[in-house]
Amino acid sequence: MASRKYYAYYLRGNEIAVIEQDYAYGDGQTLGQPSLDDIGPTGGYTWKSPITTVADGIEIEYTYSPSYFIKDTDSKDITYTTYEESDGLLKLTGTTDLSAILIADTYLVLKKAGKFNGLHRVKASNATTITTYTPYSGSSGTAITFEEVPDLYYDVNAINDEADELDIPPYLSKALVNYVKARLAEDRMDIEANQYFMREFHRMLEKHESGRVWGARIAGTGPHAIR
Repeated sequence: MASRKYYAYYLRGNEIAVIEQDYAYGDGQTLGQPSLDDIGPTGGYTWKSPITTVADGIEIEYTYSPSYFIKDTDSKDITYTTYEESDGLLKLTGTTDLSAILIADTYLVLKKAGKFNGLHRVKASNATTITTYTPYSGSSGTAITFEEVPDLYYDVNAINDEADELDIPPYLSKALVNYVKARLAEDRMDIEANQYFMREFHRMLEKHESGRVWGARIAGTGPHAIR
């Protein structure tokens, strides 16, 4: 007979961990494994790393806020197909000259590049190579071919100071204004204004999220509506 399993999660920084509920008896034995963290005359529940394996049993939906966004996905190059170490840094080699675009301290994004997927800051570039600030330890001077042809995006905006623009929808930008007003009201100890702007902030967030829910929307009439 199948038994129910209870899971929970907790957040630490930008990481998420899944834990499973276990029961510790008074003698220290548990449902999944021996444990001495909940000894008592009657036992009790405890949370720990998952004690059983359930294939395709947990679905986690989350929202990730990246530290960059690609301004133009058409600004892409597919000729940089090899990489190597250059003084402890990652160097890419291709056939397209991007030196006029990818100057020092600009950014590029790699996709379909295996462990090198993501954002990279450029140190230097010339007609055929791009050296990044990404640490890499490999065979210096020996080019390695990517397993598949990577996409190199070079029209990238990285979030690195207060002058950067946040890539958020216009409606949420209005919600952000309410949040800033709420924090300013909190700083001047205006609790009534703080609560008002926070209510508006959460209301706009909920409205934005509900607008992304799939399915038909049916509006029902009230008991006093005109028929």
